[in-house]
Amino acid sequence: MPAGPLSPGDTDTELHGVRLVVAYDGTDFCGFQKQAGQRTVQEDLERAAAQMAGHPVQIKAASRTDSGVHALGQVVAFDSRRAIPARGWMLGLHAHLPDDVRVQSASACAPGYNPRFDSLGKRYRYLLQLGEAKNPLLRHRAWQLGHIRVNPERMREAAQHLEGTHDFVAFRSADDERESTVRTLWSVAVLEGFADDPSLLALVVHGNAFMKNMVRIIAGTLVAVGRGRLKPNDMLGLLGPGADRAGAGDTAPAHGLTLLEVELGRLALQNA
Repeated sequence: MPAGPLSPGDTDTELHGVRLVVAYDGTDFCGFQKQAGQRTVQEDLERAAAQMAGHPVQIKAASRTDSGVHALGQVVAFDSRRAIPARGWMLGLHAHLPDDVRVQSASACAPGYNPRFDSLGKRYRYLLQLGEAKNPLLRHRAWQLGHIRVNPERMREAAQHLEGTHDFVAFRSADDERESTVRTLWSVAVLEGFADDPSLLALVVHGNAFMKNMVRIIAGTLVAVGRGRLKPNDMLGLLGPGADRAGAGDTAPAHGLTLLEVELGRLALQNA
């Protein structure tokens, strides 16, 4: 696989866009986005891609996951002056990436492509483990509630109020300063016995866009409903421009969250 600086014979007058679907275990990362002096997914990907491209690259991502958050379907893209087949990128990057980051697929895209602006929607899963017998293999994958008991039916009733288009200002981090807080959630599912494990409860949230910590605050609020600290109908008072973050539940721990999928195609619709 070509690597190292570009020689005159390798130089291409055109840029080649590369799009990857990436999975990673977020346990040992300080989030996706580069931070000085911290290990991040973006930095590891850029280092690996640069070794193959023969020049520095800039990775653009559909989602900037936080420290400890995992991904199965993160979408990233970059430009290369070296033409390499899609399968070559997928296999070659694995030789330069650590074991906690893996490329699931690779494809060509237009130079300058940014998956953030092509996202039609995203699907996240938040995983809870119920019961006092905690599974040590899930300590970095699920919020282990231990002695805290929850009622899934109450959580399911509350989750239904979140579906649709609402102002989710009460479900964002205090340092999220985006002007628009209106989002559409197509579904918020509460799934018992996830992966055939009776101790696992999965919250799967599917929507058009998300604010910082939005899914984690939804998870923490549904847990508050499940344990009886909030009523299912209290969700109605948390939706709207005048809602207060203090009325919602705690922000659930990051390690229970996984970005499952990024749905692409917004650019195609805009250009149709």
